[in-house]
Amino acid sequence: MKLKPLFLVIALILLSGCVQKEMPEPGAPEDEGSEGWRPDGVVEEGEYFGSTTFYGPESHGYSGGDLEVFWTCDDEYLYMALRGETTGWISIGFDPLEWMKDADVIMGSVDGKVVIVEDQYSTESYGPHLPDGDLGGTDDILEYGGREKDGRTVIEFKRRLDTGDEFDKVITPSQELSVIWSMSDSGNLQGSHNVARADGRLRLGEEAKSAPEAAAALTMDERDGILFIHEEERMAEDLYKVLYKKAKLPIFLNVAASEQIHMDSVQVLMDRYGLEGPMPEEDGIFDNKTLQKMYGDLLASGEKSPEDALRAAALVEETSVHDLEKEISKTEKPDIRSIYEGLLAGSEKHLRSFTRALKELGVEYSPQVLSREEYDEIVKA
Repeated sequence: MKLKPLFLVIALILLSGCVQKEMPEPGAPEDEGSEGWRPDGVVEEGEYFGSTTFYGPESHGYSGGDLEVFWTCDDEYLYMALRGETTGWISIGFDPLEWMKDADVIMGSVDGKVVIVEDQYSTESYGPHLPDGDLGGTDDILEYGGREKDGRTVIEFKRRLDTGDEFDKVITPSQELSVIWSMSDSGNLQGSHNVARADGRLRLGEEAKSAPEAAAALTMDERDGILFIHEEERMAEDLYKVLYKKAKLPIFLNVAASEQIHMDSVQVLMDRYGLEGPMPEEDGIFDNKTLQKMYGDLLASGEKSPEDALRAAALVEETSVHDLEKEISKTEKPDIRSIYEGLLAGSEKHLRSFTRALKELGVEYSPQVLSREEYDEIVKA
């Protein structure tokens, strides 16, 4: 008989609907999101609509490592996972203008059960990239999680396509989105990106395809294209080094360093498919006669003045954009397309940088290779 009051109290609580739920930990999901999505640090088969792999070659100052990106968009949200070959932090930046400038950056790291994911924004070409909240914006990562296992770090997060924050880019479900990405071997988000960094492009409307178990044989067009693009990137690097000595503009050294990373990226394809390119004995010597003539002509015109040097460089980047688009159209291989599209995003940024430098000298550059419409679309930002 003494238990009746206790039963009555429990019944009243249950009937009233006032049983209190345990509050989720910071970053834990409140519901299962889109089609059962959960940011648990495990990328399940079929969990995401699209995916791609970005290849980070071993390069000067970088140990090398690849980054897989997975995504799903619905009418309101972006769901994304980053899985990188590192035990440190990983990051992706949406829609940079030049280098890192104006990139909407997501950075994350995992230390045991502690997961950190930050919504950041890069204010200048080489940083700093600060939390949106420090800049007067808001943290718009709605849910996140992660896991570190077997030398890989996974970060999953959810945000609105349009957050309303001036420090976040508006994303559309079918967008072709230029990105920058990087990884570090340090879990400290202030640590240097010493594993890998590169440009890339996400086709958000393109469904994920099963990757082939082994690299399929190259067509002749694909083989010739890889060798040509590698030598074209080397031509650009050699030219910019000489133009720097003539014009004394730091932009040439900065872009030359980027061209070296581009060459290293193409070298990934050459190694994978067993290709060997020409081995020049000195700078400025090229096997391809078209590239050799282009180098000679642009060196002769570019060494006249800083303005002429910038014009020559802009023409190189225009040509690079054109040639990469042509080579992308010739292949369906995911690895080749991924690397070419990363190079394409980089060349578009270089073109913006050189034409901006010309504008600062009071010079309006006119496209010579690309159509006016495509050129304006690239540089309009």
